[in-house]
Amino acid sequence: MKINQLKFGIYLSYISLFISNITNLILTPFIIRNLGQSEYGLYMLIGAFVGYIAVLDFGLSNATVRFVAKYRAENNKKEEENFLFSTLIIYSIISFIVLVIGTIIYLNLDSIFRNSLTSYEIEIAKVMFIVLVITLALTLPMNLFKGIITAYERFIFDRVLTICRLLLRTIIILILLSLGYKAIAIVLIDAIFNVIMMLLSMLYVFLKLNVRIRMHRINISVVKEIFSYSSLIFISVVVDQIYWRIGHLVLGIVASTSEVAIFAIGMVIGLYFITFSTAISGVFLPKITKMVVNNASGEELTDLLIKTGRLQLLIIGLVLGIFSLFGSKFILLWAGPGFETSWIIAMIVMIPLVVVLSQTVGISILQAKNMHGFRAVAYLCISFVNVFLSIYLARIFGAVGTAIGTSLSLIIGNIFAMNVYYHYKVGLNIPRFFKEVYKKLIIAILGSICIGVLLLLIPGVNWITLILQCALYSFIYFLIMWFFGMNKYEKDLFLNEINKVIKLFSIFKSRYKQTDIN
Repeated sequence: MKINQLKFGIYLSYISLFISNITNLILTPFIIRNLGQSEYGLYMLIGAFVGYIAVLDFGLSNATVRFVAKYRAENNKKEEENFLFSTLIIYSIISFIVLVIGTIIYLNLDSIFRNSLTSYEIEIAKVMFIVLVITLALTLPMNLFKGIITAYERFIFDRVLTICRLLLRTIIILILLSLGYKAIAIVLIDAIFNVIMMLLSMLYVFLKLNVRIRMHRINISVVKEIFSYSSLIFISVVVDQIYWRIGHLVLGIVASTSEVAIFAIGMVIGLYFITFSTAISGVFLPKITKMVVNNASGEELTDLLIKTGRLQLLIIGLVLGIFSLFGSKFILLWAGPGFETSWIIAMIVMIPLVVVLSQTVGISILQAKNMHGFRAVAYLCISFVNVFLSIYLARIFGAVGTAIGTSLSLIIGNIFAMNVYYHYKVGLNIPRFFKEVYKKLIIAILGSICIGVLLLLIPGVNWITLILQCALYSFIYFLIMWFFGMNKYEKDLFLNEINKVIKLFSIFKSRYKQTDIN
């Protein structure tokens, strides 16, 4: 029987995401306690530093998926092989550039961090940096093979490989840290796993998929087309690096590794917050595309933006309420003492993200209308504003100042600039969006938080108390939303999901009884 690669690939993607989040939640506090705040900050700093060099992928992995899939659909094996050869040459050049840039930075690490790191920390940083740079140069071409596997729709192999890597990496790091090894050991383990992943992907592509990489002719137009397609993707990657990792680098230069560690934990919480909104928006792109093709009006698209925005706000409102009330206790239990400021940093970033995350379907609308170029360029410009704000504020307020810089950038670029563009260029009715999405729901969210303050009276700083408080608050939140926040559509949607669960439970129950009788 032929395996449904797409179906099982989706299941495995969710499993991979779940395992990734769980292993990170387990590993992070374990790493912090074994490395200490200072060395953990150093580990995050060097990882962020190398992350900026990693953007030299230029979005070629996405381009590989697109072009290989195109040539496969056209059954044009010759052009596919020629494209892959051109891309491999580009990757080889990039790997060389990575080594050159890495060498220059390595030789200047002392002067870059002379005001923030001790001589001992700089020596450790040099070892981690050179290992990461060499590994990056060796494994960048792996993105080509991952792209081929995706384009050939062999999702199961890629996802299973990722899951195995996550589990094995977690187990080995837990063992090594328990034996007394430090940050360099983690970097070496990651380097080894990256090389193994690349080799396995290469073997699968060449031996299983029978893909060949050959030059049939020199085609400059293909190279131009590759970079034309990948340029916007590259901009998005750069923006993400600046938004979510610039603070690590800035604090590493102007402050200390302890400040980097505190900031890193706060930003990790912010990134977890983002994941709660992505499940809804992604599934609407086909529907939005169809609406755009059928010349849907701006008001019709606004209706969809409002409908999805309210659903997203219902979810992230619960998360925001829980974290605003009990987040400081969670960080104390999870990361340990010394990270109390991380709660403030997370809250500074999460509050403007509420608006940004309630509008993620707007990105799908831009993609469907082929108007996402403005967003990429606007975000790039604002991300550089983020750099200057973060540097200035970090000197005054440390890690909190860097978080303020990121938050102000989100407000200027993601909220103000994009909503002006949505309203005047895309044709969405943004005033109506804010009125219909936020008018009742924000009051309900704030009301829930006010009542939830009473739960802080429950004594105890332990996981059982925290779970009890979160559960009680969730119940309070649901009641207030049901009676004061949710509309009929949202209530019906919730009841339909409950009925599906009940029916599914009934089916399993009847099958169990039937099996028991037999």
